[in-house]
Amino acid sequence: LDYFELFKQKHKAKRYQKDCDNFELRDKIRDNLLYKQRNQCAYCERKISKIDSHIEHIRQRDKFPKLECEYSNLILSCNNENSCGKYKDSKKNSIRYWQDKFIHPILDNPKEYFRFNEDGQILSTDKHAKETIKYLNLNNQKLIRIRKSLILQMVYMQDMDNISDYFDEFENLIMEFS
Repeated sequence: LDYFELFKQKHKAKRYQKDCDNFELRDKIRDNLLYKQRNQCAYCERKISKIDSHIEHIRQRDKFPKLECEYSNLILSCNNENSCGKYKDSKKNSIRYWQDKFIHPILDNPKEYFRFNEDGQILSTDKHAKETIKYLNLNNQKLIRIRKSLILQMVYMQDMDNISDYFDEFENLIMEFS
């Protein structure tokens, strides 16, 4: 993204919080990420907007300072305290391993690692994917209930064409069950 690279060159940006604390820049990044992620949280795939999301550093700034101003390390995450980015960085998260083993939500192909069961749980046979599910708390009860409800709606609508046109979140779940 040229605007981000130009901004970094012009301002000699090395630290995201300090050097990139510019509303217009953050707004452009957020707009671009929303578009790229189809208005879905990069981790749980729930619908998000500018208001209920935050720019997330996949690899945490304090542990990976060289990646702090790299666009490839930025995604949008929902603001759920019990899953995704906020959970990953919280004191509630007891998993303190990292992250070479973490399934990257954009660069890695999540479809290769994650599957869903009819009860709304995310499953995987891959060790790193299982750790990622725990690390982001993607099988918390609220997310499981929402995904199960979506699956039930899709079963009810199974005779309709283009079911995916009716839903705007949980893209991988919809592709798997439609």
